[in-house]
Amino acid sequence: MRRPGFAGLRSGLAVLLLALLSACSDDGAEQAASSEPVSEPVQQAVPTPEPISEPAQVLEPPVADESIAPAAAPPVASVPEPEPAPSSAALPRLAIIIDDVGQSLTVGRRVVALPGPVALAILPQLPHSQTLAEEAATAGKPVMLHLPMENMAGLSIGPGGLTTAMAEGEFRSRLQQSLNAFGPIQGVNNHMGSRLTADRQRMDWLMQVLAERQLFFVDSRTTAQTQAAFAAKAARVPHVSRDIFLDNVRSEAEIDHEFRLVLARARKQGAAVLIGHPYPETLDYLERRLPQLESEGVRLVSVQGVLER
Repeated sequence: MRRPGFAGLRSGLAVLLLALLSACSDDGAEQAASSEPVSEPVQQAVPTPEPISEPAQVLEPPVADESIAPAAAPPVASVPEPEPAPSSAALPRLAIIIDDVGQSLTVGRRVVALPGPVALAILPQLPHSQTLAEEAATAGKPVMLHLPMENMAGLSIGPGGLTTAMAEGEFRSRLQQSLNAFGPIQGVNNHMGSRLTADRQRMDWLMQVLAERQLFFVDSRTTAQTQAAFAAKAARVPHVSRDIFLDNVRSEAEIDHEFRLVLARARKQGAAVLIGHPYPETLDYLERRLPQLESEGVRLVSVQGVLER
């Protein structure tokens, strides 16, 4: 048998060696890929989640961090509460005096029956002065002496009047008689008196007597030259001056006009004094008007309620 040659053997060995080297090369490459360190991270694509049409679960609100000041809440429009109505004590005050009372019992009683603390200024030495003073006091009305005084026009002033011709002794004596003519009384106002109230000396005499008797004085202001308020202040007599005469013209339209004026004065000053007379037109108006006065924002008070303003 013929043995193969050396060249053929070498050729076979070379083929076998190449096959072995090829297998070893593939295994080493795979091992190297799994064991060698990676110098840079390999980025992998992250799939984009599909939109969720509804929440999968209800999440609780986060707990606020108390160390962080909460944001200011937007201002909420609020409806202002209505202001409380003022109490009656805070309302403007109006005092009303009806002069020339005492001649007629029927008319005088009608004045006594007026609503509220309307004052009666009663003339001295008239037929019904004492009766009306007592009935008014029982009804809780202020009672005043309507003291006759000399006027510029020379008109008769009636019994118990004071004049500038009187000396001090006669003046004081006549005054005391008038003050004693009826009772009880709390104060005095002048009937006429445009001449006498302008006489400072006699006003001083008058106020000295009123101070002794602890009576107040209301100046009807029948003249711009009146000295009554100055004398009253000097004698420390409580005093006040008239603001409006209600019925110089005896018609409903004029009475209403004057009444509205005095209400305006009371609102502006805080208080006002109104003087009227026992005329039918005046009493008709007051009977109808006074019950609604407080609803108009003005309180009817006694004369004492507006003294020394």
